[in-house]
Amino acid sequence: MKKATRKPTKTSKTPPKGWPSEEIITEAERKMKGGLASKLISPDAGPVERAKHELCELFIRYRRDEEITQRELAKRLEVTENRVSEILHYHHEQFTIDRLLELLHRVKPGITVKVA
Repeated sequence: MKKATRKPTKTSKTPPKGWPSEEIITEAERKMKGGLASKLISPDAGPVERAKHELCELFIRYRRDEEITQRELAKRLEVTENRVSEILHYHHEQFTIDRLLELLHRVKPGITVKVA
């Protein structure tokens, strides 16, 4: 019986048109190394998941606007840095909408949230 031989696979060192360069990819990988990746919302996500996702966005905006660290945000929210990391990376499965609203109220007491 004759063994089948494989043709070598050709790979290109140049990314396809429209893709980021190798340098950009390497820099992004360096920045993300060891960190918690942000979760994307599914196109078929339900209203509760969408609401939680939007609430997490408010924490991200607050942190950016206040120019504070994750550690400082954790202190202001009176929770652990791990919990803040989960919120900032959209890992909101362990949170209820009520809990996210309660935490948001700690840093933005006068905020009004509309549900559509």
